[in-house]
Amino acid sequence: MVRVIQQTIFIFLLILFLAALPSVIGVNPEEKTLTWDFSKLPQVYGDFIKEISQGSLGTYQLGYQEREISEDIGDNFNTSLLIMLVGVNIGVILSLLFGIFISRFRITRFVNTLLNLFATIPDFIIIILSLILAVKIYKMTGIRIISLRPDAGALNIWFPMVLVGIAPTLYLFKLVAVKYYQISGEDYIRTAVAKGMRLNYINFQHVFKNIEPFIIAELTKVVSLAIGNMFIIEYLLNVSGITKFIFLSSEIQPIAVGLFSMLLISLITYFSVRLVLYLFKRGFLYE
Repeated sequence: MVRVIQQTIFIFLLILFLAALPSVIGVNPEEKTLTWDFSKLPQVYGDFIKEISQGSLGTYQLGYQEREISEDIGDNFNTSLLIMLVGVNIGVILSLLFGIFISRFRITRFVNTLLNLFATIPDFIIIILSLILAVKIYKMTGIRIISLRPDAGALNIWFPMVLVGIAPTLYLFKLVAVKYYQISGEDYIRTAVAKGMRLNYINFQHVFKNIEPFIIAELTKVVSLAIGNMFIIEYLLNVSGITKFIFLSSEIQPIAVGLFSMLLISLITYFSVRLVLYLFKRGFLYE
């Protein structure tokens, strides 16, 4: 319990420190060097806590308007949460599907080769190439795949979901493929094959149960990859997500609220994947 409290306090102070960086860092025009004024930190922390204690999230600048964060954060939070939940969970499901359960089919080998090829390309480059491809498709067919309008509804949501899910899919697929190859050579798998057990039964009851701990251990990294990509995707595609509060202001209040919201989205996404894996085990595996 004490350790949890210590970690919570550390994360709280770290997020506030990151949010306060624009206020702490300055530029010396004469020497053309960065200056750090850490004396502002106590006041920054105090102002943030005072604002929250008064029941207000503060304000942020939207163009020439000064708006209340509490008025806009609900829709922005739900948009980012939906993108993360769908993107990461689909990435996990596809990784398990192609890495374990249909790995024996010929078409899966082609998909494996394609995913391994994409895994060598940096995520940022994949995102840029996807945007270029979407524009090319629109010019050739007239079919609009993406929209850069923040009020475009599903047209501004589904494509970011796909892009957010790319990094988790590629990372988990490589992990699952390697572990599947290692586990397939174990003695208990060979024994199960020798006894004439069906391949689906072996994959469900033996292979998946031994791969699942590795997936759970890597979930924090998977979610962090998705969060990092979402910063880029929401900015490039003009998505009205939670990152808007971070990009549109240099003040501590909106940046801190945005970072705390991203942390909450990460936790919800993490536990949603754990729930999916738990329901899958209860529905298909015999304990």
